[in-house]
Amino acid sequence: MRLYCWKTPTEPFQRVHVDFAGPFLDTYFYILVDDYSKWPEIKVCKSTTAESTVIMCREIFSTFGIPSVLVSDHGVQFTSDLFQQFLRMNGVVHKMGAPYHPATNGQAERYVQTFKQKLKALKCSKSQLNLELSNILLTYRKMLHPTTGQSPSMLMCGRQIRSRLDLMLPKNEIIAPTNYAVRQFEDGDRVRVRDFLSKDKWKFGRIIEKVGKLRYSSLGTPY
Repeated sequence: MRLYCWKTPTEPFQRVHVDFAGPFLDTYFYILVDDYSKWPEIKVCKSTTAESTVIMCREIFSTFGIPSVLVSDHGVQFTSDLFQQFLRMNGVVHKMGAPYHPATNGQAERYVQTFKQKLKALKCSKSQLNLELSNILLTYRKMLHPTTGQSPSMLMCGRQIRSRLDLMLPKNEIIAPTNYAVRQFEDGDRVRVRDFLSKDKWKFGRIIEKVGKLRYSSLGTPY
């Protein structure tokens, strides 16, 4: 039997793979993985009906746009008339893997297994489920993916998303643009200040002290 290989996408959300995981802690999870960036989306749900699947797809598509191709297994929610009509109305081509051959939807299947292993390793309670899920997604989206050599966030968003680990890195100071000169004042210098809350738009005074790189405290004096 020849192994089928999907054509490599050229941009985010050109093809997405979807699947359900669960029940875990009496909860189901709808998983969507973008094949180009490997960016995962997970929705917590109480049921796996076609109606709930359409709602979760709408929520994801409203953020990332409508994919060109959606790949799923032969689950009844994906083969239902409601879901098929939803895809047709949005111009999405539906591809389904061979029956009893989950490898044809490998992107979603692999992430389902990764997701289950992480949750089981955490041994979290149901009350902590959303918190742990958020941590899993943040970590996965930020990590370099072995297939692409880049993080999912870089390929999906064009930037590396920020996490608490970035707090440990040295902060880069914001440098003023060099195309103009920043005027410096000394204590006692006479200045004119614009006041937008007063009828008199301009007020005059003298510098008392410097309180920031570009901020000064002044005392009003008669003109």
